[in-house]
Amino acid sequence: MPDLNTKLTAFREEEVEKRSRVAQLASEAEKRDLTSDEMSELTETESRINELLEQQKATKRMLSLGEYSPEINKKAGMSQNEIREYSVLRLLRALDPKATAKERDAAGFELELSQDVEKRLGTAARGAYLPVDVLGEWQGKEVYNEKRAAYMRGERRDLQADTFSGAGAMVGVDFRPNQMIPLLRNAMALTSLGATYLDGLIGDVAIPKQTGAATAGWIGRDGGALSESEQTVDQTTLTPRTLGVYTDYSRQLRLQASVSIENFIRQDLMQVVAIAKDLAAFHGTGSSGQPVGIANVTGIGTQSFSTAATPTRAEVIGLRSDLATSNALNGSLGFATDSTVIGNLLDTAVDAGSGRFLMDDATSNMLGYRVVESNQITAGNLFFGNFADLLVGSWGGMELMVDPYTGATAGTTRILIFHSCDVAVRHAESFCLGQ
Repeated sequence: MPDLNTKLTAFREEEVEKRSRVAQLASEAEKRDLTSDEMSELTETESRINELLEQQKATKRMLSLGEYSPEINKKAGMSQNEIREYSVLRLLRALDPKATAKERDAAGFELELSQDVEKRLGTAARGAYLPVDVLGEWQGKEVYNEKRAAYMRGERRDLQADTFSGAGAMVGVDFRPNQMIPLLRNAMALTSLGATYLDGLIGDVAIPKQTGAATAGWIGRDGGALSESEQTVDQTTLTPRTLGVYTDYSRQLRLQASVSIENFIRQDLMQVVAIAKDLAAFHGTGSSGQPVGIANVTGIGTQSFSTAATPTRAEVIGLRSDLATSNALNGSLGFATDSTVIGNLLDTAVDAGSGRFLMDDATSNMLGYRVVESNQITAGNLFFGNFADLLVGSWGGMELMVDPYTGATAGTTRILIFHSCDVAVRHAESFCLGQ
């Protein structure tokens, strides 16, 4: 940012010049009274020095923000076969300080991809970076569908035996790790609500925001004058906040790990990070390192429900009206709530005898807006808003680290994953929370 540095230098030089002039006037004031012109000059000089200090402060902040790089979260261009062959376990073995040359060579592909991310990010990893290609919900769905198809193609048979001591002892175990039953998890809500994602960030982010407009006025008579009015501005900021997860795995598992265990570890660690990030966007407290989620943003609209978790039609309309009166009824509008509220909405009649219900179960719409169901949302809460005004920032991808020391006496190794992200809203008026 050479232009900003040049400006900063110019501001400093002018400040020194102005302060020197003030010192001269002070010296003169010790000898005699200052003239009216000199008093006016002193006032103007003092005002200019304060102006220069503010300019320097703003310029320093802009210099500290860093740059945006669209290349940081760019995919490595891995094929589907390469994604399937990518092994987190091979990478973990190579990152172990006691790794053999053979283990490091075996993970050459994974280490090369980490170096590619590191080069684009410009920051050395303490462990290794995971490429964007192997991350994301879409890959998890693909793996699941592939496993399901393999299962449908395979033979299935029932093996029965009355007792183990009888024929049961002769029956083999049909162990199918590639058909491991996945954990039932909360569905992520943001992926279908149209939130704005800012990827590839490097420094802190500050987005200017207009908070007030000038005021037009009428001139009451010939020769009259307008009153002065000013616009007001503010900033919406995002700062990297660290989200992490770790798990321990045994020495024996490391020696005997299969492809199924590899997929299990990779998918679980990545999904828990993604779900935690999604949850923070709605209910982040702003403390203990968390971002400030929508529910805790100062200034959002609120709508009280007369019966817990069972909004009436008038109360749902109240959420919409809150945005409408603030001129915020535009963009990616939708509702987000938990399963309890959804069930009640499906059972709440619009009016007696109409046969129509508040939520249309065929289209998952309400008042013409889509409704997203997720148990990420605190029970009884119903959000309505323009989710395009929800900013989700990410700094790089996910960083993988290995700690072979914490559980060394038990022969266990600790895997840690870190991800830097933050959330913010453009306008608090774009959201309303009913509860």
